[in-house]
Amino acid sequence: MNNTIVNNLFDFWKHIGFLTGRLIVTKEYTAVSMHGSDWPNRIFDIETNPLLIEEVSHLSKANQLPDMITISNPDDFIDRDDFEFRFAQRNMALDMNLLAEDEIINTNITRVETETDAINFANTASNAFGYKVDADVVSIIATQSDNSKLFIYKEGDECLGCGIVYFDANNNAGLHMIGTVDKGRGKGIGKSMTEWLLCVARQNKSPYCVLNASVMGEPIYTKLGFRSYGDLRNYQIIED
Repeated sequence: MNNTIVNNLFDFWKHIGFLTGRLIVTKEYTAVSMHGSDWPNRIFDIETNPLLIEEVSHLSKANQLPDMITISNPDDFIDRDDFEFRFAQRNMALDMNLLAEDEIINTNITRVETETDAINFANTASNAFGYKVDADVVSIIATQSDNSKLFIYKEGDECLGCGIVYFDANNNAGLHMIGTVDKGRGKGIGKSMTEWLLCVARQNKSPYCVLNASVMGEPIYTKLGFRSYGDLRNYQIIED
């Protein structure tokens, strides 16, 4: 199951890279090298051998690859002075057969369909996660991807939350970019968005729903029925 969760995330990034024309694929690693967006500007799906890590570090410092790297086998990663640990994520999954078939109605949640929606999503995600999410990238995903559905949570004219569901080749539903701005915290918006995306996944007849949770988010998803598996670790490549 751990590989299923990681593969959904990596497949989603590859999908975005393909749609935006920013995908780099080699035998040893994959990268999405974005301009003007921190997401999903990343090196991933990489073999963690010392020579390859040295090469990737060199290419990143030469501005030929992104400076963020996601390691799916953290225990195999070799510590380096030019790699600074940023954050960990917990790989989690929910067997959709265990999900109650409750109908979810929430008029605050709408699908991203217009340029204004894309801007609202990008601004909300940027504020929620603390890094730049480009509206043009969001718009491309929303209008050109048959595998992705993007949503925003609004109260009146204010956009307070966001979320994405991505369906991979095995029809597993990955929940991504579930975020809430500071003004919306404590209102249950993140939970409401998660439940909405789960409903979308059930309608799509997905066998599993998967996600990559922060340390703070793990207990929330556990209460919704998700089980924890392995970890991902994210590092930034810095100058020596």
